[in-house]
Order: sequence, then C-alpha cells, then structure tokens
Amino acid sequence: MNNDLEKMVVREVESLGFECVKYEVVGSSRHPVVRLYIDKPGGVSVGDCTLASRTVGLLLDKEDPFTGKYLLEVSSPGSNRPLTKEEHFQRFEGEPAKVQTVSAGGEKQTVTGKIRSCADGVLTLETEDGDLSIDLSRVKKSYLIDQEYKIDKKIKRSKREKRAERANKRKGDKK
Repeated sequence: MNNDLEKMVVREVESLGFECVKYEVVGSSRHPVVRLYIDKPGGVSVGDCTLASRTVGLLLDKEDPFTGKYLLEVSSPGSNRPLTKEEHFQRFEGEPAKVQTVSAGGEKQTVTGKIRSCADGVLTLETEDGDLSIDLSRVKKSYLIDQEYKIDKKIKRSKREKRAERANKRKGDKK
C-alpha cells in the first residue's frame, strides 16, 4: 500500500512538471510526516512548493492512507541535495557527495568523494584514498556537498562572532 501511495504521489508531482527528488514518510504511525523534495530546471519557488503541497494534499485527503492526521512537507532539495536514484548520481558526476552505506551485516560506513560515475547499479567515488565502487543497493543515504553553502555558513558564523565581540566590547566600555 505504501509503495502504491508513493507511486501515486510521484505521478501527481510529475504531472505538475516537477521532479520528485525524494519521497518519504517519517514519524510514528499515529503522527506521520510525508516529506517531498521537488525540483525543476532553474529551481523551485515557494509558489511551486505551495502548488505541489495543495495538489498532493488533495490526493492524500482523497486516498486517506493514514488513520489520523498527517503533516505534509514540500520543499526544494536544498543545497545538500539528496541523491536517491542512479540518474541523480549520473547528473551530478564530478560533484562532491557524502554517501552513507550499510553492509549485509549491518555495518555502517560514510564516504565522501567526487562522483566519478554511476552505471548498472554501481557508484564510483573518487576519494582521497583512490576510487571506490559502491553497489547502490548498499546506499542508505547520500547527498551532494555544496561547497559554496559551506563557505557561506563559515562567513556568516564569522560575521556573527565579530558582531558579538563588538557588542561585548561596547558593554565593557560602558561599565
């Protein structure tokens, strides 16, 4: 049933002209949260998210897949875009990514590197230790690492720290 619901939601999002980058249902069965990450060439706007939210909300209300209330969240993939399909890895070849894997025995590993290629269910990352091939069936979570975003966060943090220092200095001067 959940897989059927996902197919319906993805189909509805795509009918609006968006790519459904990621669909997930998280939270408890009593308070589920349906999360959609949508995208389109040139990016999505708040209006795009609103349109998708209203449309998918109507579908969920009609299908009534949850026993009680649910929360629907629709957003852009953001600067740390999730990579959930082979096509995503192919589209972002050459970009840095973080990939979390799990082995058959349950052992988890996180690897960071540039996406070299992805074909026939195998992802190849260029890491500091050389190329690493990962079977996509082992990938638990993966996303792009936006270098500009990281730099922007460091600059903003630095500016906040400088403002705080100036404010503390002014307080000290007033005493």
